[in-house]
Amino acid sequence: MKKKKTIRTSGICVAVLLATISLLTGAVWLFVIERPTRISDFLQTQTDKWNRIDLGNTVTSADGSEYYVLTKKGQNPEEENNWIIYFSGGGMNWDENSTANPINLANILKGEGLTYFSSIPFYKLNTMKGILEEGNDKNPFGDWNYLYIPYATGDFHIGNNLVEYERKGKTYKSFHNGRNNVLAALEWFQRNAGTPDKIFVCGESAGGFGAAFWTPYIAESVPEARIYEYTDSSYIQTDKWEYIMDSYWNAEVEDNFHFRPEADIIKAVFQANAEKHPDITYLQSNTLYDNLLLNFQKRLNDEKVTDLEYKDIWSTQMLASAAALSENFSNYHYFITDYGLDEKTGTTPHTLSASKDFYESKEDGISLSEWLYQAVEFEAYRNVGSRFMR
Repeated sequence: MKKKKTIRTSGICVAVLLATISLLTGAVWLFVIERPTRISDFLQTQTDKWNRIDLGNTVTSADGSEYYVLTKKGQNPEEENNWIIYFSGGGMNWDENSTANPINLANILKGEGLTYFSSIPFYKLNTMKGILEEGNDKNPFGDWNYLYIPYATGDFHIGNNLVEYERKGKTYKSFHNGRNNVLAALEWFQRNAGTPDKIFVCGESAGGFGAAFWTPYIAESVPEARIYEYTDSSYIQTDKWEYIMDSYWNAEVEDNFHFRPEADIIKAVFQANAEKHPDITYLQSNTLYDNLLLNFQKRLNDEKVTDLEYKDIWSTQMLASAAALSENFSNYHYFITDYGLDEKTGTTPHTLSASKDFYESKEDGISLSEWLYQAVEFEAYRNVGSRFMR
């Protein structure tokens, strides 16, 4: 009897917990969660206010839910028509198990191993800080126009596939629709951006890969603009990339992006882009022992070691990649820092650009925000963190 009572009490606790979460979520939604406006004409949108743009029936999130982009009009678009195109991050999936474990409330409560966002979170605007902040005097790009491309397909914004997976006797579908989503977003950009003076293509984590992949397409679509590209915290090395990208995501990398996937995928795309488009400036930042990227790489490569044991392997590979690119291409520059080093775990934060770390992370006497601003505004380039190179 005691065991049954315990089980029932536990069930009640779970029910109460779920009800509490539901109520709190509703309260947050009503009073705290930021929501964008929904004006179809970009010229009529408010200055420094995020606006939602629906893109038609070619777009979808991985779970089949609605997909859209966010835009923001800068302070003086008539005087200086500068744009940031920002590719959001949010994990990845590469097989049936990872696809079956998206980041959502149900899986978090079950303690599942989470891998990617399969829909756009309703609280998305609340997470967009740092370089994405409007109304913050610290943000040197705050008066630019923005096109924000959410990430909800687990495929680095490049996939074009429908996969099915089994879960507890049921068949589910997952849409790797990143390519169609981005193409629709960039079509909107070409119709609404006018004649940009500068375009700063940025991305964090999975979005950093996406930004690097799509920069040549953007440059060729808007040939009159000065183009800069920035990738934040996007380094994973594995021999599985060709299978994941071309078979699981059906990205057709060689046909669509004109290079073959290699183990060091970010180096491969930077190298292909820098050779083909030497007039573009390429910028990359990484923290020295990125706590999330090293874990993803370890999982992809089936490494049976702890993060503490693996962090030096990941870091050595990341540093070698940045050093090789810097040595071979004068239009590539890196920012590497041990900012935020956790003494207990020996790891550093994942991504810097879309949080307060954008302003606070410093190396060699310069913050990440100032390093980027100097490069994009004044063409003043430097490599930061060269002391870490082996």
